[in-house]
Amino acid sequence: MGRVSINKHVLIVFLLTISYLALSSVPKQETPKVEELIVLARQFENAGNANQAVYYYNKAANAYWRANDFRSAIAYFEKTIENIKKVGNRNGEKLLYINLGLLYTEIADYVHAQKSFENALSIARSSGKKQDIGQILYNISTVQIEQGNYQGALSNLTKTEALAQEVGDQKLLRNAYYNYNRAYEGLKNTEKAAEYFSLYAMLTKKIQAEEIRKKELQAKAMVDSAGRVVQQVAQEKEHTEKRLVETSKELKEKEQTLKEVEELTREQQMQIELLNAEMKLRDAVIQHQKLLQKVYIGLTLFSLAFAAALYYAYLQKRRANRLLNEKNEEISRQRDAISRQADELRELNSLKDKLFSIIAHDLRSPLFSLITMLNIAKEGHFSPENFKEILDELSVNVSHTTALLENLLTWAKTQMHGVKVNPQNFDLNQLVNSRIQLLNEATQAKEIQLKNNISRGTFVFADTDMADIVIRNLISNAIKFCNAGDRITIWSTTGADRVTVCVEDTGRGMTPDVLQKLFGTQITSTPGTRNEKGTGLGLILCKEFVQMNGGEIWAESQPDMGSKFFFTLPKASV
Repeated sequence: MGRVSINKHVLIVFLLTISYLALSSVPKQETPKVEELIVLARQFENAGNANQAVYYYNKAANAYWRANDFRSAIAYFEKTIENIKKVGNRNGEKLLYINLGLLYTEIADYVHAQKSFENALSIARSSGKKQDIGQILYNISTVQIEQGNYQGALSNLTKTEALAQEVGDQKLLRNAYYNYNRAYEGLKNTEKAAEYFSLYAMLTKKIQAEEIRKKELQAKAMVDSAGRVVQQVAQEKEHTEKRLVETSKELKEKEQTLKEVEELTREQQMQIELLNAEMKLRDAVIQHQKLLQKVYIGLTLFSLAFAAALYYAYLQKRRANRLLNEKNEEISRQRDAISRQADELRELNSLKDKLFSIIAHDLRSPLFSLITMLNIAKEGHFSPENFKEILDELSVNVSHTTALLENLLTWAKTQMHGVKVNPQNFDLNQLVNSRIQLLNEATQAKEIQLKNNISRGTFVFADTDMADIVIRNLISNAIKFCNAGDRITIWSTTGADRVTVCVEDTGRGMTPDVLQKLFGTQITSTPGTRNEKGTGLGLILCKEFVQMNGGEIWAESQPDMGSKFFFTLPKASV
């Protein structure tokens, strides 16, 4: 029984995805209970509106299926089929028969399961969709194997194999090989079973290798720029290490020179002593009166020479020590530079990991959801009454994905040192007004009051695009954490050389520990009052752009008392 369930979901996962998503696109908080769905379905059925009856019966059947109440799910899928036949939606009827076949398989009613799959097969053949025909034939072979009808299963698998090869569906072909193995095992033909198991294993490895290759190609394109930066840092590191080796070699040569100077001093001292001894021997034949004078003169000369030698050695040693200290300081500076380069390399690697994490987690999910909804709408599974809900949800997905991508690219550009500040004088009131107009739809959706109290003629000297990004993110954050009826006010104060801007809201506020972590380097995100998603990049961008324009940013907040986000910009010179 376990083998049938796993194989079934592997083979028709795309059919299940389409059917399930088409019938469960309403957000969880708005989904009616099963009993309400059934009441609505019966009302539409009695009123002769078969299309809406199909919609609600299908939702009820899927709800029972998710709750593992298979028999109730079967009953309401059958009611759905009765009504969809009135509508004439043959493709939807085919999907419903497939669902019935899967449910009957769950309760081991293989007779009804095969009958349901055969009904679906008849519809698929009339439409001529070869891939659907192959999938359904495969499902029938699975049921036949469970009933012990191995010859019938082999017949259907032969057709499945031919269709899979014709349309180039490697996964369907791989699964056909797997059922070949099971059928021949049932017939006790171990040789054939082993042959098809080998084909199954070989094709599985090939499919996995192709999928891995696609992911590698996608990843390679994304890390090329980071790879070039890493290569450049490695080259700079290699150059620095070479310079460090040359400096060390030069230092050793200086030390050797110092030793040679000290050795020379000692040799000179010995020569002086020998000279004095010779002078004493010559003075021995001189008169006694002159002997003492010459001895004193010799001693004086020796003392002077010795003092000069010592002083010279002292000067040489001090010079060598100064050179040594200079080299040590240079080595220390080079070591610090290497350490900074290593830190930059680690930051680049960390940046790459963060980018991959955000793209994999936050960007891929809404895009896949968007593609799936568009495909479902293209197939015509939504009625006119439901189409507005789908458009609203698509609009939310597109808006979130666009904002996410914009913040992600802007932040990545700043991290790669590719952003330059282009300051100019501009009116802060006009900039805030233009941003409020773009955010009016979001504030109206949440029933929030948004007001600009910045006086006209409040000019600042800063990069207009960066200031716009800061204001957009701060207002969007305020909207995200406000409830219906809350207010958001943007106001400013002007000092001698600074303009302080405040985005104040009456939302849910923050605890002290959350407030303390706001402008850190860690990328974190907190869901909004309506579970709005974020990337965690907004406040990081705000901090970087404000500081790049010579300003500061901070926040004040208390739980349930709202929040105030302040930032400063240079005042425009008249």
